[in-house]
Amino acid sequence: MARVTLRKGRVRPVWAGHPWVFAQAIARVDGAPAPGDAVEVRDPEGNFLGRGFWSPKSAIPVRLVTRDPAEALDEGAIVRRIEAAGALRQQLGLPREGTDGYRLVHAEGDGLPGLIADVYRDVAVMQLGTHGVKRFEDVIAHAVGRVSGARTVIEVPSRRAQEREGLDVEPRTLRGPAAKRLAFSERGFEYGVEIELAQKTGFYFDQRENRARVEGLARGRRVLDLYSYVGAFGLAAARGGAEFVDAWDSSAAVVAEGAAIAHANGLGEKVRFAKGDVRRVIQKLAQDGERYDMVILDPPKLAPTAKHLAKAKKAYRRLNANAMALVTRGGILATCSCSAAMTEPDLLRAVALAAKDARREVSLLAVGHQGMDHPTPVAFPEGRYLDCAFVRVS
Repeated sequence: MARVTLRKGRVRPVWAGHPWVFAQAIARVDGAPAPGDAVEVRDPEGNFLGRGFWSPKSAIPVRLVTRDPAEALDEGAIVRRIEAAGALRQQLGLPREGTDGYRLVHAEGDGLPGLIADVYRDVAVMQLGTHGVKRFEDVIAHAVGRVSGARTVIEVPSRRAQEREGLDVEPRTLRGPAAKRLAFSERGFEYGVEIELAQKTGFYFDQRENRARVEGLARGRRVLDLYSYVGAFGLAAARGGAEFVDAWDSSAAVVAEGAAIAHANGLGEKVRFAKGDVRRVIQKLAQDGERYDMVILDPPKLAPTAKHLAKAKKAYRRLNANAMALVTRGGILATCSCSAAMTEPDLLRAVALAAKDARREVSLLAVGHQGMDHPTPVAFPEGRYLDCAFVRVS
């Protein structure tokens, strides 16, 4: 097995539990590992730190899978981790009555960097983002199907990961009959989403707890759901007793799907979907004098990496200032960031500066994060990517 030796001064994060070995932390590589080969990682004195899979084209050439010197990175290691992930979800009460859509495997948080697997009742959707896990795709598909009970297992692309790894992936069925739709329930809502409209692995399970909080705050409020996708936040607000919900997204197909889902859940009269570029929509709504008692702002990832952060901070500030202009005094803004580079303090600072720009005052009620089926190693802040700040706007 090839050996990766770290530079002096670059050992402590890995020793303390961070799963990534960055290229600049590597002093030398002994051996000639091929992409996806298992490699050992050691400190300058030769002490064993862990094993992971080799990704030579990535800025993160090794993502550690095991820290046990006796554990080989073979099929057994992969299957054990998927089984452990399934056991954890059972402890978390997933699946349960009214919720059979959830994340089964969350990469580093379940000891399988590069692997994401979501379950939609009878269908599991996976992303295999490194050469290491790609080598085990058949084993992974079988284990994911067995542990989750899914009859169909589908692989979908992760474009950024593919570019990083040099992988070429197209959507395909790895196991079971082909599927065109993802049908599932979450918190008692019934969803059906065409796979071709799916975002990432299909749906944003990570926002489950934040949607529940919106539902608890929505009674009697006029609600605006921006970047709505198929309207999960809007559905929660409507069931929570909102007077009405206006939901906006830039995709006509997604808007149509969302409207169908709202009607199927008996909320079609309360949730009104419309197509539009949110950045222009919020400006037009402000010009027209529209105001809402709750605004939900859940934009796409604006800072995919740290190098995009400065530009993203300005964008978040501008979006939040424009959104605040639509909030009635005493109303609530639920504003989200799904960019790991944009930390919770970064988001709160952007909101504070946005309040100055909008000549409003804000007080923080709560900050939500990704759901418990999206675990992360404690020493891995990069894995905690989702923040949703609930602020009162005066």
